[in-house]
Amino acid sequence: MKDIASETRPLFEARDLTKRFPAPSGLLGPKKQVHAVEGVTFSIRKGEVFGLVGESGSGKTTVGRMLVGLIPPTSGNMVFDGKEIADLPPAKMQPYRRRVQMIFQDPFASLNPRRRVGDLVAEGMEIHRLGNRAEQREEVARLLDLVGLPADAARRFPHEFSGGQRQRIGIARALAVKPDMLVADEPVSALDVSVQAQVLNLLHDLKEKLDLTILFISHDLAVVEHFCDRVAVMYLGHLMELAPRESLFARPRHPYTEALLSAAPVPDPARKRARIVMEGDVPSPIDPPSGCVLRTRCRYATADCAQTRPTMNQVAPGHFKACLRDDIL
Repeated sequence: MKDIASETRPLFEARDLTKRFPAPSGLLGPKKQVHAVEGVTFSIRKGEVFGLVGESGSGKTTVGRMLVGLIPPTSGNMVFDGKEIADLPPAKMQPYRRRVQMIFQDPFASLNPRRRVGDLVAEGMEIHRLGNRAEQREEVARLLDLVGLPADAARRFPHEFSGGQRQRIGIARALAVKPDMLVADEPVSALDVSVQAQVLNLLHDLKEKLDLTILFISHDLAVVEHFCDRVAVMYLGHLMELAPRESLFARPRHPYTEALLSAAPVPDPARKRARIVMEGDVPSPIDPPSGCVLRTRCRYATADCAQTRPTMNQVAPGHFKACLRDDIL
């Protein structure tokens, strides 16, 4: 398979990454598995914002959780800064976890309501033994100011803050150990639209100021178009398309991406976009279709699509798609 990232060594690289979970089954029935992520390959360049999009159940959050080490992959490789990390034992994961931090979707559920904000932000520094108590308190004050919160926030509890402020606390906590990369899992989906813009602008400013790399997981295509440099599209655990943002939104090459973009609202009433409705329901990840997993809902599907699973092929500079049909889009 051709390299579907950059020519220079990327900061993070996933190769044929797969995750399967055991599925509930009868006492005497055959053991089944949920095919959450299947053979996903991509890489993230240092300093870029890499978007991972798809509808619910596509596997994008599972990819993010594998990347930060919250769950181990079933198979495949994950390479960070030139070092394989997929098979590292827990005792050797701590240095890696310091370099890659996660911002969670629900800012309230991810914060311990019994601890003060200052303690929550300082927790990572305590775990990684960064500085003494006085230095940690000073760093907490700096981080709270960096994310736009008042100094007295350190003495307060999470329930005293709005949703947007709680997400800022989560960002400050992720930055406390000075990571190289952030995994932002739907970081603005639980926020009001006006607050979303504020948090996105904050993340953009922090990226520039701290030279961060970001994996941005989202289902909101408008946010992804505004914020990301390159975008990967997932469906039922598989990577469908990967391209620079401008190329993907100007001319999607995969039928699934085409349908996704057609469903996104357009803010300009003068612009009309033909709505493409995909027939049927998303298949079960316990029993995915043979061949191309999209074939049961794809208007371009042929008999060959049921026999052969497509691989990612380059169709334009930096633009890849997993589709057997070269004569469409």
